[in-house]
Amino acid sequence: MTPDRQHSPTTQIGDPEVAAERESEQPTTVRQWWRSARPLHGLLAATALSFTGNAIVAVAVPWLIFKRTGSATAAGVAGAAAIAPIVLSALFGGALIDRLGRRFCAVGADLLSAIAVALLAILDEAFSLPFWGILALVALGAVFDGPGAAARETLRPDVARATSTPITRVNAWGEAAEAIGALAGPGIAGVLLVVLGGFNVLWVTVGMFLLSATITTLTIPSHLSPAPIHEPYFRSVVTGLRFLIGEPGLRTVAITAAILVGFIAPFESVVLNAHLQDTGHATFYGFVVAAFAGGGLIGAILYGVVGHRLPERAVLVTTLAVSALGLAVYALLPPLTVLLIVSVLTGIAAGPINPVVAVIMQARTPEHLRGRVIGSYTSVALAAGPLGLLLMGPIVDHTSPRIGFIVIAVGCALATLLAASAKSLKK
Repeated sequence: MTPDRQHSPTTQIGDPEVAAERESEQPTTVRQWWRSARPLHGLLAATALSFTGNAIVAVAVPWLIFKRTGSATAAGVAGAAAIAPIVLSALFGGALIDRLGRRFCAVGADLLSAIAVALLAILDEAFSLPFWGILALVALGAVFDGPGAAARETLRPDVARATSTPITRVNAWGEAAEAIGALAGPGIAGVLLVVLGGFNVLWVTVGMFLLSATITTLTIPSHLSPAPIHEPYFRSVVTGLRFLIGEPGLRTVAITAAILVGFIAPFESVVLNAHLQDTGHATFYGFVVAAFAGGGLIGAILYGVVGHRLPERAVLVTTLAVSALGLAVYALLPPLTVLLIVSVLTGIAAGPINPVVAVIMQARTPEHLRGRVIGSYTSVALAAGPLGLLLMGPIVDHTSPRIGFIVIAVGCALATLLAASAKSLKK
């Protein structure tokens, strides 16, 4: 997409011709391929486990707070508390990834997340935490989510290179693993809320974080990635942010993502939650969220199959446009069966968005800057999320979920227009 792209080592991994050559060099037996692809399997498994754990927290905490308070605004504040810390932690954590190592940061983030979530379960059981106490511990756990996700994403090109797998497929499978987490998490949370009740559901999340850290340690060799670069820490942070802002294509996808996240963040925990509560279908919340995630899984896998043959900009604009149309259907407040079908179809349309953005990011980012640039991108992309959550709660409380769905669809249309009109993505 840029003139210098063909000289980038990260770009060559995803080049269709190079990918085809490497596919022909892959081990000839299933057993040999399985052994050689061990880092890929480990990365995907760790990603799925970590995202499943986060999805359980994302569903259980706002649900419990809404049940305790009966307020969509309170649920929105809880959602904002889970996102706001990631904005800064991803920015500063991205520099740590380049400084301490990608594998080290992926493992460390999972371990620290496990500790934070365990504290929430223990302290609420012992002291019946007030609202502000829950928010504080949710925020503490969220601090580690951004760097952990960024570290696993920075490992993708390393794993692709080590396993001779096209980078488009590794990105698609990585996003599919995240979608599996988003698919399984709500369903697991729904069952656990009935069986265990309260914040005891979070102990399952603790176990998932610990298992994710263990798998990463055992399957991804420490020498897989380049040695960490030691330079002044704050200079490293500034360098990553400056590169993101200075590269036109990266700047465009970051702003597009920020608009999208700002409007999408309240979709599940605030608007959909309130709509299903109002219509007496609260018990189906997990199923609707899982339907959307299931569609996302299908969409990501389909992109992994054909993505290396398609232009990134066309995929990004098309998927954004169709997703906006799908979200607009929610404003019609269709029957539950139709809502489930729409959720699957909209998820399929949205599934390729994150994989194609990852390809664009990796193609335009030098290897030695990957961690801090991805961290900076994550920070910028999520910056509008807390604002969207905080504003959407009062909107829904004072109007209706229908208005909330309309606002979300309009926001997605704005993101589509930006991506479609950006000259930097046409190169």
